[in-house]
Amino acid sequence: QTTGTCISNLAINLQPSGAPTFDNDGVGGLDLWVPVWPNTNSYESGYCSNKKEFVYKAYTQPIDSHIECCINWFSMQISGFCISEVEGALQPSSSPSITGGGRPNAKFFPRFGVGNPPATENYCDNDHRVLPQWQLENYDSMGFDTQEECCESWFPELRTACTRRQPTFGTLPPAPTDCGFYPKHGQSWDTGTCVNDCDNPPEYENLSNLIFSDDQAGGIECCNTWFENNGLTTQQIGSGRLSYCLQQMVAANPTFTLSAPPTRAPVS
Repeated sequence: QTTGTCISNLAINLQPSGAPTFDNDGVGGLDLWVPVWPNTNSYESGYCSNKKEFVYKAYTQPIDSHIECCINWFSMQISGFCISEVEGALQPSSSPSITGGGRPNAKFFPRFGVGNPPATENYCDNDHRVLPQWQLENYDSMGFDTQEECCESWFPELRTACTRRQPTFGTLPPAPTDCGFYPKHGQSWDTGTCVNDCDNPPEYENLSNLIFSDDQAGGIECCNTWFENNGLTTQQIGSGRLSYCLQQMVAANPTFTLSAPPTRAPVS
């Protein structure tokens, strides 16, 4: 309330002092801190202030410490903007004692739509220097020893988009070279393909009609099982043209020599 009408109606001995206690940083702020969101209303640019105009108008209970206010309200801030505004001597160490920090065996943590440069995807990385406070404080209990473990726990739907992403520290393990073909559905059945990119959904591993051998025969069997003659008109079927699935398989595997659609063995 900018008028202070409500406070002015209190008994004089209950009204707040006209000279409230200030902190010792010389900026004229109160000993109380409240969260502030800029006009953009962005969590990442939020901070804590002890300015009277914010404290008096706050809708939250003020907090006695600047850093406690940041941790309470902005501990998940990726930018760390609030903490960065805390007086230097009160900030948490910028080089926390972390087992494996900055080395190839540093622990992996989930990263939610952030990156350097900024990214939109979720992924797992092992750069402790950009972790928010809440993850630093739980480094050993929340961190994963491998990228794969982190991805499977947090982003299983991303599969190799997460597990094959280059980490900040260390290198990716060699990619598997003997992954079988599996059906990959497009926007329609006519654009379905069979691929052997080692990115099949984990549940496919337990179903015999979803994973085929990694050679040309396996690719053909996959296409004929799931997408036989897809992409062809009725007139084109039997004309010697490859289905869309077989065309894509050959294009992705230059060593394959298929030039005409295979024939199925007669059904007895």
